[in-house]
Amino acid sequence: MTESAKILVFDEEKDTQDLFCQIFRHQIDENIYSFSFAFTFDEVHKQLDSNSFDMFITDLHIAGGDIVSLISQLREKCPYLRTIVTSAYGDIGTLRTVMRSGSHDFVIKPLDAKDLMQTVANTFKVVQELKRAKRTEQKLTAISDELSLSAQLQKSILPGNSLRESDLELWADTLPAAEVGGDFYDFFKLDDDRIGVVMADVSGKNVTAAMFAIIAKTLIKTFSKVYKSPAECFYNVNHSLCEENVTTRFVTAMYGTFNLKTLEFVYTNAGHLPIVSARPNEEPKLLDCDTGIALGIMDGMDFVDNVHKLVPGELIMLYTDGVNEATDIHEEEFEFDRFLKVFKEHPVTTPKLITNAVIAAIKEFTAGAPQSDDITTLCLKYRPRIVQNVN
Repeated sequence: MTESAKILVFDEEKDTQDLFCQIFRHQIDENIYSFSFAFTFDEVHKQLDSNSFDMFITDLHIAGGDIVSLISQLREKCPYLRTIVTSAYGDIGTLRTVMRSGSHDFVIKPLDAKDLMQTVANTFKVVQELKRAKRTEQKLTAISDELSLSAQLQKSILPGNSLRESDLELWADTLPAAEVGGDFYDFFKLDDDRIGVVMADVSGKNVTAAMFAIIAKTLIKTFSKVYKSPAECFYNVNHSLCEENVTTRFVTAMYGTFNLKTLEFVYTNAGHLPIVSARPNEEPKLLDCDTGIALGIMDGMDFVDNVHKLVPGELIMLYTDGVNEATDIHEEEFEFDRFLKVFKEHPVTTPKLITNAVIAAIKEFTAGAPQSDDITTLCLKYRPRIVQNVN
């Protein structure tokens, strides 16, 4: 139901109230318009201070104050209020001044019922449009605030960009899209020999998704301390998410552990994208992987540990679909062939440099098209230090 327009009528003539109530009797009965009346400047100021009005209808000449100044003040004080002035033909010059001061329209006295009704109806439409615009603005502000909070939450759960541990070098980065996504990565020491790495993408792009990402990240890190097997870790993470998931969110994720002594990377996959492997003097490739269901969808699902042994100089990259699904102006995707080509073109590099090269290639490919999703990567490289024998 449309809210009625609240109208304040200001006139020295007492019979003005009866005239308006007679002319607009049907609209009053149908709750389209709601009228209030004031007959002195003191009364009008009290009304304006204590109530909120959509329209202000005033005679141009009222003793005890300056109508032009009042209208100008109302324009600044009440930006959504619209004023209609009533006056005689001989006041055209003053009417022009009033219109420049902020009046919306005018009606000539003696009042013609049809003209007055049409003027009020037209002004009411303007008021309605202003109200709709205000509501839209408030919604957009709320969305903007939510996205800002989501971005802050998303940023708060990321551990940083780099890690160096023994012969391992790691670099992770994310390039946010215009909208906030649910990407997150993590890396952490499990013990003296093992480093854990996580790459994940939560469904959705709002505060709920950001909160779900925090919960998922916390659970993965917590269970990684309890279960040595990444597959067992994900089994228990999935159970916890399914048990408490009232948001219908889910998260695709990859979790792996790199052993600094055995050089084995043990990893499990919950509906996520395959890992890129780039070895010296070999074609870059996607690692084979048994893939389980995304976390948070169905309880009791099993996951599988996959094992890949790194060689000296090899790097592997985990990433989200913002990489391979990046779209150009022709709606063509970046896809895996272009992705792997970047590694082929940079055979000797560091995790940071290959990350920058991947992002640069995506930006070049998508030039002119908006970024539709976050681009998130985590790259680690096994680079044994050369120790000279000194006798």
